[in-house]
Amino acid sequence: MKLRACLVLIALGALAASPLKSQQVSNPGDRQKSLMLAEDLLAIRPATLPANATDPFHSVAFAEATGAVRPDESSAGGGHQIHRSDKDLLAAIAATLKPNGFFVLGGEPVLLFGQKRVKAGSPMTINFEGSEYTIEIVAVDRTSFTLRLNREEYTRPIK
Repeated sequence: MKLRACLVLIALGALAASPLKSQQVSNPGDRQKSLMLAEDLLAIRPATLPANATDPFHSVAFAEATGAVRPDESSAGGGHQIHRSDKDLLAAIAATLKPNGFFVLGGEPVLLFGQKRVKAGSPMTINFEGSEYTIEIVAVDRTSFTLRLNREEYTRPIK
């Protein structure tokens, strides 16, 4: 809001600094029109993309592999939902997890996911392919970590 007010004041200052033909103050109606135009230009509008737009930064295969985009249902066998086993699902989720680092804190190994610290035994809620899954970090080693979903476990190396 402060930024908008500053920009409106700058716009008014530019209008006031411009040479007027008669060197008189403009009437209130003209000033109000200028203010409304400035507010309209500064209004925050949500970006809208066409329905068939693709991500210009990632390929479709990458988006499908990371779960960012679901594959077209018509190409998946006439609208049938693909059911994965817990092991396959856990492997797909583990492929999307990218820990930033590993360190030992108080004698316990800790994984870093951005600003979040995760120890062994900690549950994590992951949003994957439009569904939320609660996975558990079972073990953390210097070179790998093990995840558990229901009764299935998957060990993934730290890259």
